[in-house]
Amino acid sequence: MAVLCEEKRLSYQDLDRASNKAAHFLLKKGVRKGDRVVLVTNRSLEAVIVIAAILKAGASYVPLEPGAADETHRFALRDSAPSLVIVEDETDAFDGVSCVGVDDVMAKSQSESDEPLEIGVSASDPAYIMYTSGSTGRSKGVIVPHRGIVRLVQNPNFMQLDPSVVMLHAAPLAFDASTLEVWGPLSNGGCVTVLAGAAPSIDQIARAIRDYKVDTLWLTAGLFHLFIDERPEALRPLKQMLAGGDVLSPSHLQRALALLPDCTIINGYGPTENTTFSCCYPVPRGGWGPGAVPIGYPISGTSVHILTDTLEPVSDGEEGQLCVGGDGVALGYLNLPELTVAKFVADPFSSQTGAKLYLTGDFGRRRSDGAIEFLGRRDRQVKINGMRVELDGIEQALRDDPRIADAAVVITDANGFKRVVAFIKPVDPTNSQNLSSNVLHDLKARLPSQMVPSEAVIVPELPLNANGKVDRIRLIDERMKAAAEFIRPDAAAREEPSESVVYSIWRELLRGAFDHRANLFDLGATSLQMIAAHERIQAATGVRFPLTAMFAHPNVAAFEAFLAGKKQGENCDSASDRGQRQRAAMMPLARRVARARP
Repeated sequence: MAVLCEEKRLSYQDLDRASNKAAHFLLKKGVRKGDRVVLVTNRSLEAVIVIAAILKAGASYVPLEPGAADETHRFALRDSAPSLVIVEDETDAFDGVSCVGVDDVMAKSQSESDEPLEIGVSASDPAYIMYTSGSTGRSKGVIVPHRGIVRLVQNPNFMQLDPSVVMLHAAPLAFDASTLEVWGPLSNGGCVTVLAGAAPSIDQIARAIRDYKVDTLWLTAGLFHLFIDERPEALRPLKQMLAGGDVLSPSHLQRALALLPDCTIINGYGPTENTTFSCCYPVPRGGWGPGAVPIGYPISGTSVHILTDTLEPVSDGEEGQLCVGGDGVALGYLNLPELTVAKFVADPFSSQTGAKLYLTGDFGRRRSDGAIEFLGRRDRQVKINGMRVELDGIEQALRDDPRIADAAVVITDANGFKRVVAFIKPVDPTNSQNLSSNVLHDLKARLPSQMVPSEAVIVPELPLNANGKVDRIRLIDERMKAAAEFIRPDAAAREEPSESVVYSIWRELLRGAFDHRANLFDLGATSLQMIAAHERIQAATGVRFPLTAMFAHPNVAAFEAFLAGKKQGENCDSASDRGQRQRAAMMPLARRVARARP
């Protein structure tokens, strides 16, 4: 078995033949070797076939997020100049380019030959182009060659990939974690289990792990933290789990090690420019020593150097820029020659002709055991009153506090005055009184005065962007809303019955009373909070419903009407003891939190 997706199954023979047929169809649509084919589709079994077909045709695929803004799509289409665009639905076609629906590709390719194409592809030919955001605000198309993918998935030294692996494909195609999820199993005779659709819920991921006997999973740091908070038992069948994309919370990791004794947990680090991962760290059961969780050691086919600004190596224990080389290094940025020259430099440590070294802009140091610690990004070092402040260092100091589950630090600039603001997620939300002042008081004894935040804001979750990383711009926006008392009790909020399970859950997530008719996204709710609310409401009520229902009814009043109709129309699982126990425990908690607020 090569691919599973709900009730659909493909053997390796099926996948080979179907992708050959689709590749012949692409040729008839004008796709040629070296061309680019844009994919604006969600995950699906058909998408896996189409991606394989694009590569067999000698082209490279350019995945775009279907839900992205129109201008984002228009920019990528102008920049990549594709010979064909494959969309989720033909009604989503774009003007000025040749478009075809993914279902149409599958239907019309049925009459094509299933013989292999006579198209040679070299290791240095582009396999895909993935757009990543940049500090300039303009997206950059990273050109990844075939050799980069092969180096990631063939004989890896950081995880087990063989015919026994069953890996969940839950990342968006436009996120480079999908590279590992798809090609890791398919290059080793394993099985890809596709979680179709857009943003998956915790419930969907948990059900897929159980029903399809998934043993390998990749999660963003934010989703990993949420799983450990809400549903750690769902991860017990796993043999190996990778987490990354942002700094892992030590407290969540320690809990995961205790709760998942049969699972190897791997901290993964790497920019898109070096094909998904550069370093990985299988976390030892006995812990990782003092400080942050290391990002570990270079993966197979990769060199990692810690260098000065003049590309001279630093001694172990000293700070320097992480610079990565080897077969995973991208070919450069599409249509950005000057930036490519600046970031992809000749590798002075390689004897291979034309070898490049990618300058990540990240800082790190090598421990005495050879493991590398991530110290933050160059652009996260700022000056306040003429003194250098390392925001990632402040974040790590906050994460070292046992009372804090996770933290993020931002700089606010009002009328030319910069302030460091910390956002902290408490381990115990019910015991957070005076937490902000106590945390800041303790930091004064541990950090230089310029590194102590002016303010610590308690938040239920750290909002994530589309790639699963902490959205610091959103944090600043939410702080401004809170300062303006955007979320506040009013007459409409006081009318909300205290017995409402949905309202109580959202009041706790948003940390304040609000109008039950207000749009939750306008109140600052994040997609990660939607996933958390979905899990808690299902557990508290015993009613099962899709995550999309919460996005379709984005205020409490409308959602409760939906929920009431579902209760009447379906035979609810009243035998859900876990749900009833959680509801019984949650209601007194919600009342205590409500009474504690002014």
